[in-house]
Amino acid sequence: MISVIILALLFSVVNTRDFMESILKIRPVFFLALLLLPLSILIRAWRWKMLMEHGGCPVSCGDAYGLTLVGVALNMLLPGGMGDIAKSYYGYRWHGLREEMLSTSVLDKVIALLSIFILGTAAAFWSGMLFWGSVSLLLSLISVFMVFCPDVFPWRRIMNLMGLISKRRLDPDKLFTFYTSSGNLKLRAMILSFIGWLVSYLQFYIVCLSFGVNVDIAYILAISPLVNLALVFPLTMNGLGSSDAVVVYFLGLKGVALSTALIISLFYSQILTTLIPGIFGLILILRR
Repeated sequence: MISVIILALLFSVVNTRDFMESILKIRPVFFLALLLLPLSILIRAWRWKMLMEHGGCPVSCGDAYGLTLVGVALNMLLPGGMGDIAKSYYGYRWHGLREEMLSTSVLDKVIALLSIFILGTAAAFWSGMLFWGSVSLLLSLISVFMVFCPDVFPWRRIMNLMGLISKRRLDPDKLFTFYTSSGNLKLRAMILSFIGWLVSYLQFYIVCLSFGVNVDIAYILAISPLVNLALVFPLTMNGLGSSDAVVVYFLGLKGVALSTALIISLFYSQILTTLIPGIFGLILILRR
């Protein structure tokens, strides 16, 4: 409902004719962003696989890739980007690893956010966006605390709460084991995340070029933490509306027309990185 309200507000200030004309003017370079999509998903799947195998739970590349697609599909149905965590249910059904799947998926999500916060901090300060750089830095510090100080952060309580929500009895020791994994493993996962985010926001940059917009990629990375926070906003479906408002605002500061900025956001976050891979994820859910 919140997504519908925000989108309605955005479309109320957008010239419908300009919006439709901009769609028709999409350039062939968009297909380059499409070609990068399998690589972007592969990096995310590899990071999750690496974290899973730390706990002695080997998962094939194919299964890791498939579950990543399932997570994208579930993001279309669940609020706040929870599909990336909810995919653990299907991982449990297919592989019989309940606690391992859940805890790894949560840790994977937090590491991904930490990585984009760090990239966003560096890019914002580089671009002279001191206020937003400070916001990203604060988010980075909180996330570092969550990832690298698991004994202090209340992971056990969070996992117990998730067990109550799912109405399933979970082994707290098994859940907590994954959060106390070595710092070296977490650093390697972060390196993969950095690469994955750079590929992902290169896709965003290409989508901008597809509609005749040339925005500095450092600026795109600088606003990426805010875009991702909007994507995990708990009252919207995959950030529909909330992330679009963020993109429209910040591209508008660069002189991009509202209609074009909205199209860029929808094509990137809802079509390119959600709908297209999500369709394959839904097929996997229905077939297995």
